[in-house]
Amino acid sequence: MEKEMNFEKRELSLNKVISFNLELDPLEDIFEQADEAGQEFKELLIQNGFYSDSPIIFRSKSFELGGDVSIMTTVGNKLNIVGENKSSFDFFDQIEFTTDYYYRHYDQLEPIPYDDIMEKIREGHKKLKNIYFILLDLYGDQVVDMYCEVED
Repeated sequence: MEKEMNFEKRELSLNKVISFNLELDPLEDIFEQADEAGQEFKELLIQNGFYSDSPIIFRSKSFELGGDVSIMTTVGNKLNIVGENKSSFDFFDQIEFTTDYYYRHYDQLEPIPYDDIMEKIREGHKKLKNIYFILLDLYGDQVVDMYCEVED
C-alpha cells in the first residue's frame, strides 16, 4: 500500500539571514555534512558577537543533493555592512515566500520521497526553484522540514 504524500501550505519567513556556499560530497550523508558545517558556522558567528539561535538551514536548487548548497542561519543582531561585501558570506534582510509544497519528514529510517515530491510539483504545472531544508532536532531525532519554492 503506497503512502499518501501530504503537503501543507506554509510560509517561510527568515529575517537577517547570513549564508555561505559549500560543496557537499554526494557520497556522504548530506544532512550530517550540512548540520556539521552549520554548527561550525554558528559557533564562528557567536565568537564574532552575533547571536544565532535558529536551526541550520540549507538551500539547494534540486533534489540531486550534493554539490553546491547554501548553508544559512539567522542572526539576532542588526548587520551593518559598509562598502562592498568582499567576504564569502551573503546577507539577506529577509527571505520570504509561501508554498503549497511544504513537507515534514519524520522517519529517519525511511528515505525522503524526492521523486513523489517532484511528481506532485509537476502535476501542479510548477517548476522547482529552490528547496529550503530546515534541520530540526526533536528529542534526539532529526526532523527535516522542506519548503519547496516553485514557479510557474
